[in-house]
Amino acid sequence: MQMKFQKDELATWMQISLNGQFDDTALEEWSTTRDEEPEICAKSPKVDGSSTVMERALCPWETRVNYQESREPKLIAESVCLCRKSRGSTGAFCLPIVRKVPVLRRVSCDRTTNLWNYVRSTELVIVGCHSVLPRTQRAARLTNLSADKRIVV
Repeated sequence: MQMKFQKDELATWMQISLNGQFDDTALEEWSTTRDEEPEICAKSPKVDGSSTVMERALCPWETRVNYQESREPKLIAESVCLCRKSRGSTGAFCLPIVRKVPVLRRVSCDRTTNLWNYVRSTELVIVGCHSVLPRTQRAARLTNLSADKRIVV
């Protein structure tokens, strides 16, 4: 369905689309595009009072701007995971967190009104990185693992 959108209509579509309907998933088949990981990946996370969020993160990231002229919004900030494996952890991997973001795609211009025609769409955007353990087997309940049977998770 093609629609003509003014700025206030764009804001309304974004608000309706974001109304608690997030699809936060990890890309299980993800791999970094880098040949070599940056130095921060080999270091353990810092936990002192003066350290930054990036220095404390198990899975550090950097932010890049994705620009598309035919999309509203034209600029979307995306995260890029820097490390394949989680820092300071045994066997955990870094995976991107993906979110569906509502966008409008420009498809044509109405020559009589000089307004652009847009279609509603969503785009997958990496919004962060998190540390996850590999899938091996179904986890046992903590009550089965603990000597004190009163602990239940």
